[in-house]
Amino acid sequence: MLEDRTGHLTRLAYEWCSVVCENLHRLTDGKKLLLLSLEIGFRHLSPKSHRIEAKLTHTNHHLQMTEIFRDGDSGAIVDLLRAWTSQSNSHQPYMSLNLCAGHLVKLHRLQPFSPGLRQLLIHTVELIGYQGFKRVEVERFAGLLDDLHVCIEDMGNKIQWAKLLLDIIRSSRGIQNLPHFYWELMAKLAASERWWEEDTAYHPRIIISLENAREWDKLECWVGVVWMVWTSGPKNEDLQRVTLLLFRQQPNAIQKLKGWIHQRSNRQWYTEPKAFQQICEQAEVVP
Repeated sequence: MLEDRTGHLTRLAYEWCSVVCENLHRLTDGKKLLLLSLEIGFRHLSPKSHRIEAKLTHTNHHLQMTEIFRDGDSGAIVDLLRAWTSQSNSHQPYMSLNLCAGHLVKLHRLQPFSPGLRQLLIHTVELIGYQGFKRVEVERFAGLLDDLHVCIEDMGNKIQWAKLLLDIIRSSRGIQNLPHFYWELMAKLAASERWWEEDTAYHPRIIISLENAREWDKLECWVGVVWMVWTSGPKNEDLQRVTLLLFRQQPNAIQKLKGWIHQRSNRQWYTEPKAFQQICEQAEVVP
């Protein structure tokens, strides 16, 4: 019932969680005590701020708190995620946070997410990254992303999200399962951010797969990403052929790609490829 809860109380409450988990099998009201400890320590914190005053010490006993996901108590899940994703000058987010991945993809039953839970889930996914979700079926992970409908404004680290989306697409079933919304989001990120991917290998398999499946909407976004990100790489005949094919299949794609590339061209580190300009001119004159 305290209105003013200090960082000291948050630290103590998290220590109580460890003690309760250690003795859970011997406590008649152990589960209730655990949830109350989390609530006392973290319910008052803002989901928008991931820095706290307290220094949290994580123990192996805290790992038992993943059972909270099974109960479906959204308030308790928010408290747990606040504890495990928080950081201070003395501690970083919990190293075992990826243990949550398998539980997060099952939270569809809590839809619609409260604003606080949604924001914490987005931040948690960002911290875990694609590698932490590799053991989870890509369909379920894509389903979680679809539920969250992440926008650029929701992101703390845009480069981390760009990498996560690229890793999904490069996975064996990611092309089929990643919602179109995220393909377009990736193109928007490419238009505004200088990606680390500029010096890495280009994967022609993705374009070939989208072309064969006639996934024109996804191909539109991916072709735009390739033109923007791999500036010194795959400007070859195959890419130009697919781009021209796309423009003839979806004439509106010309203006959309021009808009993305023009936005990126406003950055000092990017110059619009002449080959792209020539393809646009060719597509616009062919009836």
